[in-house]
Amino acid sequence: MSVVLKVASTSALVALVLAAVWTFWPQALGGGMTYLVTHGTSMEPSFHAGDLAIVRATEHYEVGDVVAYRSDSLNTIVMHRIVSGDDAGFVTQGDNNEWLDRDHPSQNEILGRLLLRLPQGGKALDAIRSPGTLALIAAAPLTLFGAVRGSTSRRARGAARGRSARRSAPSTTARAVARQITLASGAAALVALLGTGVLLGLPSTQTGTRTLHVTQQGQFSYTGTAMAGTTYPTGLIETGDTVWTQLSRPLTVSFANTVSGPSLTDLRGLMRLDVSVTAADGWSSVLASGPQATLVDGAATSTVVVDAAAAAALLSRHYAEIGTGGGPATVTVTPVTATLGNVAGHPFSAEAPAPFTFTLDTAALRPSGEPATALAPRTQTEVQVEEVVPRSFRALDLSVPIDTARAVAAGILAIAVIVCAAAAWIARIGRGDPAERFLVRHADRIVPVAGFTSGATVIDVSDAESLHRVAERFDTVVLHHAGADEDVFAVRDVDATYRFVVPGGSDGRRGKPPVPVPAPVPAPAPVPVPAPAPVPEGPRDREPTPPPAEPTSPLPVVPAPARGGLWESRWA
Repeated sequence: MSVVLKVASTSALVALVLAAVWTFWPQALGGGMTYLVTHGTSMEPSFHAGDLAIVRATEHYEVGDVVAYRSDSLNTIVMHRIVSGDDAGFVTQGDNNEWLDRDHPSQNEILGRLLLRLPQGGKALDAIRSPGTLALIAAAPLTLFGAVRGSTSRRARGAARGRSARRSAPSTTARAVARQITLASGAAALVALLGTGVLLGLPSTQTGTRTLHVTQQGQFSYTGTAMAGTTYPTGLIETGDTVWTQLSRPLTVSFANTVSGPSLTDLRGLMRLDVSVTAADGWSSVLASGPQATLVDGAATSTVVVDAAAAAALLSRHYAEIGTGGGPATVTVTPVTATLGNVAGHPFSAEAPAPFTFTLDTAALRPSGEPATALAPRTQTEVQVEEVVPRSFRALDLSVPIDTARAVAAGILAIAVIVCAAAAWIARIGRGDPAERFLVRHADRIVPVAGFTSGATVIDVSDAESLHRVAERFDTVVLHHAGADEDVFAVRDVDATYRFVVPGGSDGRRGKPPVPVPAPVPAPAPVPVPAPAPVPEGPRDREPTPPPAEPTSPLPVVPAPARGGLWESRWA
C-alpha cells in the first residue's frame, strides 16, 4: 500500500506541476499566454507604467474586452479596450484616450484577452531577467545537485559516516509535519487548479444594469415692494419674508434650474412656472402662468407673478358660491419642465422639480416648509442602462472582479505547488528504509526510548503497518529503540510484547526484515509391533509351526491363536 500511495502522490504532484506549466506557458513557445509590460498612460487608471499584463488567446472577443494586438501604425504591441466592431475588424480605444485607434485588428490578429494584471509586475520581471539574477538562478540547481551528490557519496562511505550525515537531516517530527503539509498543499493545489480552470472558462464580461443619475438642482426666490414703514422699513420684500397682503404689491417668484449628469449630450428643454390656489376643502384653480424659458448649457431661469390679493378674492368668490365660511388656503408655484437629452449615450427625460408653496390666510402670505429644502429642491432622474461590464462575484458584502478572482486562484495554485514540492522534498530527506518511512508516517504515535524489557511472551509481526494496527487496537503507543545494528518497534500489552525489528545492513542502511521460514516438522517415529507371546505346547493340542512370512509380504504374518485358547482350556 505504501508503494501505491507513493506512486499516486508523485503522479499527482507531477500532474499539478505540468498543469501549472501548461496554463502559464508563453505563446512564443507554443502556449496560450502572452506577457506584456505596460508603458504610457493610455489605460489609466486601470493600468500604470510598469504593470505586468497576462493575456490569453480565446476563440471569441466581445465589446468591453481588453485585448492586445500588434499595431502596424505604431510598430508595437498595443493593449486597449474593444469599443465596437466584429470578428472581421474591431475598433479599440484606450480608457484614458479621447480618440479611437487607427488600427482595426481582426480576430486572428489579436494576441489575446486580458487574463490578469500584476501591479508593478513588469519591474519585478525586469529584475529577474537581469544578468545577476539569472546567474543566481543558474547557480542554484548546480549547488543543489552538488549537495545531493555529496550527500550520496557520504552515505556510501560507511555506516558511521552515514549516521553522521543523517543527523544533519531534518528531524523525524519535522519530516512528518512536512508530509502532512505535502498532502494538504497538494489538495489545495488541486482545488485551486480546478477553480482556475473554471474561472478561465468563464467569459470575462457580462450584461449588467447600471443606474445613471441626472440631477436637477433648483433655487426659488421671490421679491416685491410694499409700503415703507415699521413692517417693511426699506419698502422691499425679500426671499423668506412674510408677505402682508394689506401692505404689499404682487410678488415676482423666480426659479433657477441646473441640470447635471455623467456625459450629458444633446441636452434641450423648456420651463415655465404655474401659480395655483387650493382651498381647505380641496378646490383649486390656476392663478397665472409665467413665460417659457429655454434651457441653455444645462441651465434655465423662469419667473411668474404671484398676486396675493387676487388669490384672496378668488377664494372669497368660491366660498360665497358654496355658502361656507373662509379658511386658510395654499398658493403653489409649480415648475413645468420638459428636459430631454442623452446621459452616457443613453436617452432620458428628466422629471419635474418639486414645487414651492405659500400658506394664505386673510392677512398674509407665508412660505411653507423648511427654507433650506423648500427653496432649493433637488430632483434626481434614474436612467437604467444595460451594458457589457466586467464579470464579478459577490463575496459577503464585496464585489470581486473576475480578473481579481483569477489572479487570486492562480496565486494560490502557484503557492500551493511550491509549498507541496518543498514539503515533499523535505519529507523525503533521510534513509528511506522501512524504519524511516514508518517513523515519518506515524510520528504522532511513536515514542523513542533508550531501551525496554520485553515481556514473557514476544510476538514478532510481519510488517510495521501490522504493528501500527495493533497499537491502534489497544489505543497505545509504539515504542522505538534505535540501536547501532537495528531498529526495534514494540507495542506492550499486559501479557505480551508485539515486536517488529528492522536489521541494519553493512552500509549503515536499514533493510527489510528477513521473511521467517517455517521450521521443519520432524516425522513421527515408527511404532514397533510387539512380537506375539509364545503359547505353551500341550501334549494333546500342539499345532504345527506356521510357515515363515514371505519376503515380499508388506506386513509380518502373526501366528493364529491356539484352538480353544484360555477359555477352552478352562471349560474343557
